[in-house]
Amino acid sequence: MQNWSTARKAVNYTIVMGMTVIIFTALSTQTIFWQQMIVDLGVSYSELNQAMSVNYVGLAFGCVFFIPLAKKYGRRPVYIVSTALMLATSFWTYKIHSLAELYVCNLLQGLAGATNEAIAEITSFLTPMAAGTQATRSGWRSSYSTLGIFNAIFLVLFMFLYEESKYVPVLTGQAQIETAQEGIPENTEQDRKSILQSDTKTSLHTGPSSLNHELDPSIPLNSWRKRLALVTPTPEPICPYYCRPFYILLSFPAVMFAALQYAAGVIWLTITSSVLSLVFPKPPYNFTPEQIGFMSVGPFIGNLIGSIYGGVLGDRSILFFSRRNKGFYEPEMRLYILHIPAIAMSGGLIMFGTTIARGMHWIFPSIGGALFGFGLGSISDAALTLVIDSYREITGDAFTGVAFLRNAASIGIPFAMTPWMERNGLQNMFIACGFICLAITSLILPMVFWGKRARRGLATRYYRMVEQHGHSLGH
Repeated sequence: MQNWSTARKAVNYTIVMGMTVIIFTALSTQTIFWQQMIVDLGVSYSELNQAMSVNYVGLAFGCVFFIPLAKKYGRRPVYIVSTALMLATSFWTYKIHSLAELYVCNLLQGLAGATNEAIAEITSFLTPMAAGTQATRSGWRSSYSTLGIFNAIFLVLFMFLYEESKYVPVLTGQAQIETAQEGIPENTEQDRKSILQSDTKTSLHTGPSSLNHELDPSIPLNSWRKRLALVTPTPEPICPYYCRPFYILLSFPAVMFAALQYAAGVIWLTITSSVLSLVFPKPPYNFTPEQIGFMSVGPFIGNLIGSIYGGVLGDRSILFFSRRNKGFYEPEMRLYILHIPAIAMSGGLIMFGTTIARGMHWIFPSIGGALFGFGLGSISDAALTLVIDSYREITGDAFTGVAFLRNAASIGIPFAMTPWMERNGLQNMFIACGFICLAITSLILPMVFWGKRARRGLATRYYRMVEQHGHSLGH
């Protein structure tokens, strides 16, 4: 996409981001409707919890299934198929009359939604408010009808406006790999320092070098027929794409660290959203779906602040730490400021659960949700950026592995949550969740102390992997 105009990039990006909003709306709002669905469908809260688990099955295996297809045949066919599938399941959910239909719809929605797993999900805290309001006034089925209409619009946009962004080289060859990470023995100390100082200045002040380019008018623009082709196949075998994400996940500590942080975050989100839908329709709260939806305001505000903290403040902090490190930038520097979010995240979970267990005013669990959202946004952004900075050339496969683990870890939570809550009580369950959360986020410490050593020790493996798959660190 380096020779694309800004307008062409903006159209493609806007369509993908818009569809991402729809995907996360479909995946995050169903719990808000539980109060109405148990009456309409004649099901129990336990069965609805299990339906959520089926959704995570689809998400976990969908990313592993669709992403290799996108690399082999192009992004357009995968987006079109997944959008069409989401469209069909939205209107099917609008018409369902049995629990079995709900299970199938949730599975298919998970499969369809997996294509957008790598896109920012902050919007998922906002759309439940609109969905809850509509459900309160017009019933839960109307929300799925609206979702289906938006899916239809975006299906048309993907078919007629979204261009294939897969790069198909005219000539293939082996590019020389220049070591760009600190600690590679082939470079002198002065070489490494120059490379790192240059990389740091590029990433923090001018952006990636690939963005600073001028369009070459001598390169002819592809025809609309080629740019909107249904498939863009390439000759490489597809099988390695299915294995590589798992190999990367298990081979590089930074990738596993990011996956564990994300998996834990989704688990806590699953538990908190389920508890809202289980507890708040009952006394002393007696909330409607609309009011339950507005309980997302606290986590949204916290997540927004956390994203700024982990992003903007994180970028500024690494400038400071790089200067103190004699001009050397190291990806682990992004973790130095995460002690506050780690404490806020675990403390927010405890505050959320204990205040609900005691029937306290809704503002208190909202504050707890905001603290949790702050920690989630900060740590998630920093963990993914750590992977990008450490292993830029394999981030696509790395994110596929991260997405699989985060959703696979959540499959059993809906089955375990209700017995856990009934046995130990709501307050004790969230206290335990808070301390487990703190233990997982404390993995920041070994990454800070030993992450650099791990990168250095695994550098040869990384460069060999990049070389084998025809990438180049210089592009």
